[in-house]
Amino acid sequence: MSKDRSALPRLAAERLSSAVVSDVLDDLGHRDHVLDPAIRPLGDGAVIAGWANPFLVTEVDEIPAEPYTGEIAALDDIAPDDMVLIGAGGSARAAVWGELFSTAARARGARGTLIDGYCRDARSITALGYPVWCRGTLPLDCKGRTAVTAWRQPAVIGGLQVRPGDLVVADDDGVVVVPAELAEETIRRALAKASKEHGLRDALEAGSTLRAAYDRFGVL
Repeated sequence: MSKDRSALPRLAAERLSSAVVSDVLDDLGHRDHVLDPAIRPLGDGAVIAGWANPFLVTEVDEIPAEPYTGEIAALDDIAPDDMVLIGAGGSARAAVWGELFSTAARARGARGTLIDGYCRDARSITALGYPVWCRGTLPLDCKGRTAVTAWRQPAVIGGLQVRPGDLVVADDDGVVVVPAELAEETIRRALAKASKEHGLRDALEAGSTLRAAYDRFGVL
């Protein structure tokens, strides 16, 4: 595997799944690594991976003189291969993400957005092809209801502490967060495990018993 960390999101998205990455983190003794399973993909949850850029969202009670200040600054700071994770604490006060935010994030090179809360413009986001995971949808605008107060800062997302630069892998099964210091070893081991799983699957399709296939490849 390449020593270049920048290749890790691509390798994870093209060759792995959240389940395989989760299994490897278990083997490494890091067993608390998934977001709340209520956070689901808007459409088809194709495998995506990127570096965590946590946004912190808080509820507010009035429309500021200059609305969307935090949202604009945070979105304009997105870097290629970022995965935007929005720590809204599950708030149903408003949709904290929508079509225009998705358009801006995609143009900046973001891999996707994972929301511990709600979004809107679901049909438009799906048509855009920008990956979004969330707790559900709401038509309510965030203006005067919620505000982005920080970004690229550690945050609790879906019950899990996430740090900037952690590696995030998401698909239909859910969202796995790999600590930055374990990212390279995790992806290396996950690629090896995925290869063994392919071999076991081929053996089963060729008529092998599960016992014999497991004894040969050592994975399930």
